[in-house]
Amino acid sequence: MKDSRFYLDNVVIPEGVISTSFGNNFSVEHPLFVNCGACINTPVQHINKSDHGRLDYQLLYLVSGCMKDILNENETILYPGDVIVIPPDTPWKFECTGEVIYFYCVHFTGSEVKNRLNEYGIELFPEKNKTCSENEIPRRFHRLFEGFSKKDRFKNRDLANFLEGILIETSRAIEREQFEKAVLSKSIRYINDFYTTSISIPSLARMENMCVSLFNATFKKALGITPTKYIIKLRMQYAVELLENSDLPINEIASMCGYKDTNFFIRTFKEILKVPPLVYRKNLKHR
Repeated sequence: MKDSRFYLDNVVIPEGVISTSFGNNFSVEHPLFVNCGACINTPVQHINKSDHGRLDYQLLYLVSGCMKDILNENETILYPGDVIVIPPDTPWKFECTGEVIYFYCVHFTGSEVKNRLNEYGIELFPEKNKTCSENEIPRRFHRLFEGFSKKDRFKNRDLANFLEGILIETSRAIEREQFEKAVLSKSIRYINDFYTTSISIPSLARMENMCVSLFNATFKKALGITPTKYIIKLRMQYAVELLENSDLPINEIASMCGYKDTNFFIRTFKEILKVPPLVYRKNLKHR
């Protein structure tokens, strides 16, 4: 697959931001109309925002990294594979962590947008749509980017078709994710309830009547990560919550998150969040 930059045509943009076109308008002249699209890939901590909202819709697909909604009361955190669709006139503000942030987005409008989103079962922001780990969404975005390089009179119609393809693949990926999760409903529910305790992967596999290797493979296909990493992710999310909302010492936070060894907790936290817990807490005070 070619890098998005391949599809550009003399567009001057900031480092790390790959954009195919610019535009922000609302139209009902066409069923679907693409205003612009972009691929953002940067290791720099930054804020993505729209203080007053836009006139059009935005669909965002997160490839890697983490994005946290810091504007709305109902906190939304995006993880790889998540899709959000922000409707017109909706302010939003996402804080990106220190990890590499990589996402695709497309802005669009048209008389049939609401009907298409309803038909495909795609929820609007602040709800997020979780997709299965293996999907065709990135490939569909690259076809969209390629469409911007065309100069003939069919360009806008092509872009509308490519957008439709993104919506269809998003719907398919959402449905597959829901189906695959249903297969693992017992073990996922158990992990979500008891992730701060000692959890045995073989015991989780037995819950789903699978051998360990099949359980690990099925879990990773459904959620994009292994069950062990999923448990760690939940523990780190809880650790971040405790660091942000309490003054508890690190050893107590480690214990509350399921770690008897504080040093191991610190190493794990640093590996995931890129900074030690104390530094993370210190940075909070300087925001």
